[in-house]
Amino acid sequence: MADTTYRQLRAEVQKLAGLVAKDGETIRQIGQRADQNAQAVARVADGLANLEVDTHTTGEAKDTSQIMRGLSQASIAAASAADNVAGAARAADAQARKTHEGIDEQVNAMGVPMARAAFYEQE
Repeated sequence: MADTTYRQLRAEVQKLAGLVAKDGETIRQIGQRADQNAQAVARVADGLANLEVDTHTTGEAKDTSQIMRGLSQASIAAASAADNVAGAARAADAQARKTHEGIDEQVNAMGVPMARAAFYEQE
């Protein structure tokens, strides 16, 4: 049986929420950068087409731009999912605090230490 305490669990959930939110923001920035790069590559493809460069080369540039846009969209979706996970972790922490904080405070305020949980188990 794990000896995780209420406070340790809440600290871990809070840490997780922060890390996921931070990673989500990093992913969002990568997606935005990929979109900017996709737009730049699309402009290059248009410039190549205007210069009547062969269609194979122009097509490769356009394909690259589309792939980069797909990467951007996937990154933004992943960042949104990370936001949802971070929000769920924060909500779980808030619910744990609302539901159990008073119990934890009462146990910590007791003058007599509690027995280990195994003492209270039925045989």
